[in-house]
Amino acid sequence: MEFGPAPTRLVYALLFGGMVLAAVAVAVLPETSPRRPGAVASLRPRVAMPAHLRADILPVVPAMIAGWALAGMYLSLGPSVAAKLLGLHSHLVGGVVVTLLTGTGALAVFLLRSRSASSLLTPSSALLGLGTLISLAGIAEDLTWLAAVGTVVAGLALGASVLATFGTFARVAEPHERSAVFALANVIAYLGNSVPAVLGGIAVTTLGLRTAAESYALAIAMIAFSVLVLRLNRVRARRRDVMAPCG
Repeated sequence: MEFGPAPTRLVYALLFGGMVLAAVAVAVLPETSPRRPGAVASLRPRVAMPAHLRADILPVVPAMIAGWALAGMYLSLGPSVAAKLLGLHSHLVGGVVVTLLTGTGALAVFLLRSRSASSLLTPSSALLGLGTLISLAGIAEDLTWLAAVGTVVAGLALGASVLATFGTFARVAEPHERSAVFALANVIAYLGNSVPAVLGGIAVTTLGLRTAAESYALAIAMIAFSVLVLRLNRVRARRRDVMAPCG
């Protein structure tokens, strides 16, 4: 957009070209699963939360919402915040703002991919809330470097949160349950990403960019920190269950 021709069209042309290349690559890759009847029927979405998995899944939901809402905030408001509140008017810088979050998130996924989901959920939620608050402080004080540091922290936490949340779904669901359970995970993730972004856009028109961004960030931090409360309550409940027979 910054340096190429037809900025409103070039990005879509590049995306389309990338999709064509990806389609060709997928078409020539060898199939790793045996073919069987029912391919069309398998495309019908099935979403489920088995009753015996609710105790494991429900505490993960706030973490998913917080992480994907953070991504939605950066994708929808990040470049505008950089330009109008921090004075960074380059479209390239706007892209860098998003990359600081998503790029560090991808790096975290690569570095932490061997860690267990249960060990990542609590620290990733804490860091997500902390990184969001640091970015909020940078915006409030017009300190670009502080907002960037907060974005990096939040991005690392976002990657760890994705591993923790989707890893939990994979760990608790039986093989015959995983398709419907992962469909549920994707519904939660995309609603967590899209609904807050739309509400944030509405808030910008009614409250202004600064108030909307600050309110958005505070809500994300509160949701992220709520995961810590849920995890603490779950640990206490497990301790009571263990100690009950002894009593």
